[in-house]
Amino acid sequence: MKCPVCNHENGDAQFCERCGSNLTQTPSLVKNPESAAASEPEYTRWSSTQASSSQASVPSNTPSVSIHKEQARESTGTNDHASAGDNSSNQWNNIVQNEKVQQAKEVSKQYLSYFLSVLARPYQTMKTVGDQHSLNGWLTMALIAVLSSTYFLITFSRIGMDGLFIGGFIRPLLFTVIILIASIALMYAILKIEKITFRPKTLVAQFGTLLVPAVVSLVLANLFIIISYSIAIALLVVSYIIIFVALNSVLFQYPLNRTKAAIDSMYSVLIANVVVFFILYRLLGEVIIGLIGMMLSPFGRL
Repeated sequence: MKCPVCNHENGDAQFCERCGSNLTQTPSLVKNPESAAASEPEYTRWSSTQASSSQASVPSNTPSVSIHKEQARESTGTNDHASAGDNSSNQWNNIVQNEKVQQAKEVSKQYLSYFLSVLARPYQTMKTVGDQHSLNGWLTMALIAVLSSTYFLITFSRIGMDGLFIGGFIRPLLFTVIILIASIALMYAILKIEKITFRPKTLVAQFGTLLVPAVVSLVLANLFIIISYSIAIALLVVSYIIIFVALNSVLFQYPLNRTKAAIDSMYSVLIANVVVFFILYRLLGEVIIGLIGMMLSPFGRL
């Protein structure tokens, strides 16, 4: 006989072998399912309850597993993004460095062509330069400072003087920078006193243009140290004289003395020259005088 509750075949038994239902009361159970459920043994209801609870607990673990997987994917994605960011930053740094190198090459090429064109006619070129040539003016002044310091460094190394780097390179470098900046400041002050309209960048470009021959003089001075101290020191002096000539040439190409100033333009320019000469004497005079004394001594000539 088949059990109407669990559909188990029991033969001629009065009770179901699986669920224990009374097979003799089948019609009443079929007619009243609620009473059949009530007559269901306790262990059967407990087993069905446990099975349903176990089935319900299985999906509850699924979100936690998916969350862990999502976190793992997010951490992996974060690491991938970090490595990609590092690679992109390295590529960007390489691009910036390459751009700086290319810009330096372009500036050097432009300055070389500018230098050669100015060397033939410095005064005529000075009248045509503008703000865009101010960088070339600063580069020219930087070359003058470095070349003058190199001259003293080579000279001190040949005569075996102490304090080679400080006294032979750093100090002359700072002295020359002070002289050049003081010259620009004095020109600026005089033009302001004269109430003349001018552009500071153009002023730097004009002054730097007239200093190009001083660069050539210093290059020759460094080369002639090996041949003759007398020629080398003469070329060094010429390079500093060019600074005075450039200062006066820039000032006098402006229309000075247009207003009734308290002091005449001639005296203001003279004061500027005296100040530059005093700075030159105080900063470099002792070194140059010492080199001239060494040159005039019997052991200083080559």
